[in-house]
Amino acid sequence: MSLNIDFAPPKQKQSPLSLGIGSTMLLLTLALAWALTSETEAGLPPNQTLMPGEEEIQSINRAVDDLNFPWLAVLTSLENSTDERLRIIQIDADARDGRLSLQGEARDSRAVLVLPGHLRSHAAISDARVVSQSPADTREPREFPVRFALEITLSSSAEAKP
Repeated sequence: MSLNIDFAPPKQKQSPLSLGIGSTMLLLTLALAWALTSETEAGLPPNQTLMPGEEEIQSINRAVDDLNFPWLAVLTSLENSTDERLRIIQIDADARDGRLSLQGEARDSRAVLVLPGHLRSHAAISDARVVSQSPADTREPREFPVRFALEITLSSSAEAKP
């Protein structure tokens, strides 16, 4: 006598009905996925523009130029070139052209005439020249009786560095 032990579970036969329902469900899922993705195109949403306008580009470029202006080098050069005989009142920068307009007061005109030479000795500045020089209001005594204006041109290496 022999005992036949089989630990495998009995095989269930798949009915043709469950096989048909499974195939139909798979087919419907694939058809639905294809229908949803077939008309989809990659791109920007319709309310977004592709590029900014010309005016926006120019204002962005001006802002970047202003941010890249070599303020530290210029201000250090000014600080090292002036002494107690000069007083800076106003600084106007034109980042696009690499120019700086400076207005100030001096105790004497000799200090004004020496200033451009001192400024040119710095690496950040390629040229400096006196634009105007005039006596201040003479009705009252002043500590700084001479008013002046300078135009400073930055060197190209200073314009490239922030």
